[in-house]
Amino acid sequence: MMTRLYTAIILGLILITTSAVGLASEHNDGRYSTIVDEAGNPVYLTGWRVEAGDQVLTEKNRRYEVVSVEGDIAHAKFIGEVNLSLYYNEDQSLLVKLKDILQPNIAKAQGGGKVAIYHTHSDESYVPTDGKESIDGAGGIYKVGDSFAETLKSKGIEAIHSQAKHDPHDDMAYERSRRTALDLIKTQQPDAIFDVHRDAVPPQVYLTNINGQDVSKVQLVVGKYGPTGKQIEDYALQIKAAADKQHPGLVKGIFFAKGGDYNQDLHPRSMLLEVGAHTNDRTTAEKGVALFADVVPTILGKSSSTTGPNAAGTTGAAGPTGLGSAAGGMSGATKSMGWILGLLIVGGAAFLFLSTGSMKEAGAKLKKFATTEFANFLGPKSRKRRNSQKSSQWSEEQDDKK
Repeated sequence: MMTRLYTAIILGLILITTSAVGLASEHNDGRYSTIVDEAGNPVYLTGWRVEAGDQVLTEKNRRYEVVSVEGDIAHAKFIGEVNLSLYYNEDQSLLVKLKDILQPNIAKAQGGGKVAIYHTHSDESYVPTDGKESIDGAGGIYKVGDSFAETLKSKGIEAIHSQAKHDPHDDMAYERSRRTALDLIKTQQPDAIFDVHRDAVPPQVYLTNINGQDVSKVQLVVGKYGPTGKQIEDYALQIKAAADKQHPGLVKGIFFAKGGDYNQDLHPRSMLLEVGAHTNDRTTAEKGVALFADVVPTILGKSSSTTGPNAAGTTGAAGPTGLGSAAGGMSGATKSMGWILGLLIVGGAAFLFLSTGSMKEAGAKLKKFATTEFANFLGPKSRKRRNSQKSSQWSEEQDDKK
């Protein structure tokens, strides 16, 4: 009976774990999510699979929360207008502009910080330019990352662009890219780190014209799961506030995923960027991310880990930097596995209690399993260990006699 019970627990763990891994956070079949308001009007489109509790901030800074989902349609309630001026450091922005205009050579010589760039989804590509939406290990997204890095370097910012591959394109890619992010943080100690992706929606969702050139907009993605969710949220709002000032219309919006973390617990300035969609020309994505690079000096000059406006618009602690350190440990997915294992153990204990009727008998059965069935499983090794111990004891006794 005990053997069957533990076999069932192990099988249950495998099934639940497999199911959890199989649940992708993004649509990979050409579908996308349309978020509609109370009147049924579309307010936001994204390739992410939306769930109740997720939130979005639109390009016009209107915030919505998803309350229910029917297929690819997510119904949301309007939360309110967000005053992003509370997140914008005007003095710092002016300082950056003055340094660029009056002392560009000095600014470049002094350096403007260090930024790390990587790609969790190595395959993501742009159909009009790359021919298809997915190219394993060599997606067009790397070209977009190159444009981002080169533009940052032209502004005096040291940019490290990782070429690490994390295929295949599944949820476990974030576990694989976690090692890349940790290595970048440990060896490079960047001031900010960006995971650059592309979205999967119709082309008009991202295509815009800024300063007379066609470019792809940028979407920010925030994982709300985990201890640093609020800290990363404030950081994203600071980024959009700066972008709205420098290049209005460049940031499409912010997607707040209630159940994601996307390795953003590793660094207080960690952000996931979606640059255009697979339906956009890659050239427009490269131009869009180059404009986004204009915003980076401003956000690097503002501390996102000390104090800043909170969700209500007042000033308060945004979270200690330590929470966003490489010592953050396990990712959200790994922590979820721990919870599942814990629940299975508790469930097994409850089953023992209900089947025996008393804690005493349950404990006796558990003890029997540990001392007999489990010991028999390790029997050969245990006997070998006991024989070794007896041999050692006999040798010591012979030495004493001498």
